[in-house]
Amino acid sequence: MQNLKIWNYLSLPWLSFALVFFSAFFFVAFFMEIESTYISNNYLSSLFFNTIMLSIGSALISSFIAIPLAILVTFYKFPGQKFFNWALSLSIAFPAYVYAFIFVGIFEYASPISEYLREININLPSIKNIYGASVIMSMALFPYIYLLTKAQLSHVGVGLFKAAKSLGNSNLTAIRRVIIPSTKPAIYAGIALVIFETISDFGGVSTLRIETFTVGIYDAWFGYQSYFSAARLAGYLLIFVLFIIFLNKYLGAKSATLASKTSERFERIQLSTFSQYIFTILCSLIFFMVFCVPLVQLMMWHFSDIGSNFYGSFDILINSMLIGISAAILTVFFAISLSLSYKNSKFLRPLISLSSSGYAVPGSVISAGLLVGFDYLFNISITLYGILGLILCLSLRFMTPAFNYISSSLTNISNSAENALTTYPKNSIKAFSLFYLPQIRPAISLGIMIVFIESIKEQPATLLLRPVGFDTLSTKIYNYTSEGQWEMASGPSLLLIFLSLVFVYLINKNLDLNKNI
Repeated sequence: MQNLKIWNYLSLPWLSFALVFFSAFFFVAFFMEIESTYISNNYLSSLFFNTIMLSIGSALISSFIAIPLAILVTFYKFPGQKFFNWALSLSIAFPAYVYAFIFVGIFEYASPISEYLREININLPSIKNIYGASVIMSMALFPYIYLLTKAQLSHVGVGLFKAAKSLGNSNLTAIRRVIIPSTKPAIYAGIALVIFETISDFGGVSTLRIETFTVGIYDAWFGYQSYFSAARLAGYLLIFVLFIIFLNKYLGAKSATLASKTSERFERIQLSTFSQYIFTILCSLIFFMVFCVPLVQLMMWHFSDIGSNFYGSFDILINSMLIGISAAILTVFFAISLSLSYKNSKFLRPLISLSSSGYAVPGSVISAGLLVGFDYLFNISITLYGILGLILCLSLRFMTPAFNYISSSLTNISNSAENALTTYPKNSIKAFSLFYLPQIRPAISLGIMIVFIESIKEQPATLLLRPVGFDTLSTKIYNYTSEGQWEMASGPSLLLIFLSLVFVYLINKNLDLNKNI
């Protein structure tokens, strides 16, 4: 379409940047000489083992928490069901690295809980291992599976459930044989997100003393000043990520269902009084552990420490908001360009798909790629350009959700409406402002909020690419937690969580108002 042709040109800068980045990164990562004494086979095996085991453990525990909860709040009626329907997702406001230092502080040897239990001859085991890390990661990440599964159940589950019941199946049989298999694509997608978030975490695994690839990349860069070694580790991690993407698409395709959306009213399953209270207690315990306990602990640390100044963190809050706003504006602008180009040009679609797939790539990989790639091509560090490199990294990583939301909203425009637009002598800018913009405005708002909140929470990329002396909430939290100063870390953590909660509320409200996105 002529009205969309200008967007092909506007998307070219981003497509060129993505193509140069990936090409330079793969060349530097796999063809430049590295220090073999640092990246030994034993070290690589240890990184792979820890990364894979932590990913599998987090994914399994998250699934065991999220899937039953999603089924409970969707199909059953019990006291507090409406509250838990949205409240169980609130832990998504806590970055995993904040969870890590909270629970390490709660259960460390010198904590009040540990001291009290030792008085009654109970010694708590250390949580600084793969098992403890998997549980802590799951508490922060299970909402990814919970939200996707719940959305899938609301989308197609009601019709399937009624059909299964009409065939004489009991409630439990219908859920086990029909409902759970129908939600496998959403479950696999949620599991993939949990794995991506787990392998991209840095602050959490550092606090828990688990050596994963992100820790290896950071150590190679800052500890050993071995930049090509850091790029090689990032390349290995990217291969692992690509394998997860392939596996997720393969499993998702095999599990696809033909169920269609239903708008029927659904009368939730009525339980016995005893079962209702059991479900309420179960949901309450999980909500208490994943939201109330960590939030209360942070507040106790903050208000009990004289040196912890909540208001003193506002300067780094401004830095975080500057990064978040800049990344959100740049990302959404190019997401609009890419979405309209994808709609208009079949030739550009493969490159657009590549340039908008960064969410699956850990921030440590992209930042290491930018650092070594920029140095190799231009013989200068990208950090000399201030926060530009960080903003580019964040845009590359979080282009995926913005692009997906806007592209999805464009598919809701009927062909007849677009054909009618071609009969009017409108230029491209007027066509966009009068026709396309009203259609995609809700998706743009959602994309801005998603990119903003993910950008201010991003830690490994910010640590690697921030200018010297430039702190954000996430880097300040790392600075304190790396020295075991839990009380000092509580102030920036609370600011980050409260800001995240505001956006979680706005995002849920946006989704409720715009079901078609």
